[in-house]
Amino acid sequence: MRRSDYEVLRLQTNNMALVWKESRGIAPDSVADKLDDAMLKWMSELTDTLKIWIDKGFTMTDGELILARTNMGALVESWLKFFYCVYYEDYMKNPLTQTKKGKTITVEPNNMRFEDLKNFSKGILWDDDKDPLYVWVDKIQHYRNAVHAFNYRDIGTAKGFMSDMEEFYRYVNHILDHLPPIEDFLPCYPAGYVMNVYFD
Repeated sequence: MRRSDYEVLRLQTNNMALVWKESRGIAPDSVADKLDDAMLKWMSELTDTLKIWIDKGFTMTDGELILARTNMGALVESWLKFFYCVYYEDYMKNPLTQTKKGKTITVEPNNMRFEDLKNFSKGILWDDDKDPLYVWVDKIQHYRNAVHAFNYRDIGTAKGFMSDMEEFYRYVNHILDHLPPIEDFLPCYPAGYVMNVYFD
């Protein structure tokens, strides 16, 4: 039986977390060091949490929609940080820098702000700020910021969130398609890894 898009997403995220935590000895040490510190398990758990909002669907209250937007926004940002940690050595050839007190410092990819990640990805994961994927990520970022909800912010609608879930599936696959196939180099698959995420 074919799995739902959400179930595929959940398994893809869990597979990613499992195999990249096993990257030492396959990926460069600098990459393994970054991923040792990364909370990939939280990415899996936040993906599991999306089910709450999917099940509520169009009946979400505004408070629930804010939390749903925060959930999705955290994942969109985390996938970008993960991408640049995997490509850490390439990133370090032309990293984001900041000037503080007259000194230029390199911003580590795991410390990049959502805004920086989104803009740094022009020409890498999307063409420019007119690219539909950039526009979508920008929208998700602004909705995510609604968690600071003392003053009014546009949070969209429950229907819009459900539509954004469809785009989120495509977004995750876009990033996965740009990753090196680490699974091909593992001596064995880690416990919990699912070989065929599309069919059970």
